[in-house]
Amino acid sequence: MRADPVAAAFGRVLREQREACGFSQELMAEKADVDRTFISQIERGIRRATLTTLCKLADALEVAPSTLVARVERQLLK
Repeated sequence: MRADPVAAAFGRVLREQREACGFSQELMAEKADVDRTFISQIERGIRRATLTTLCKLADALEVAPSTLVARVERQLLK
């Protein structure tokens, strides 16, 4: 099974933004009200975030969801 390039790009963007904020996966999960393993799976491109989860993650990172989506788009165009 081939990896989903969108899920992989979103995972990279999420990890970069989380680390830029100085958050561990545990802290990120707590702020977004999700499980830490879910954060790990998203970052590795194993799981996909729903629109609701995207909004929760963006809120935890104090960025607009559209900011994360725009960064994913740029990753995909590389």
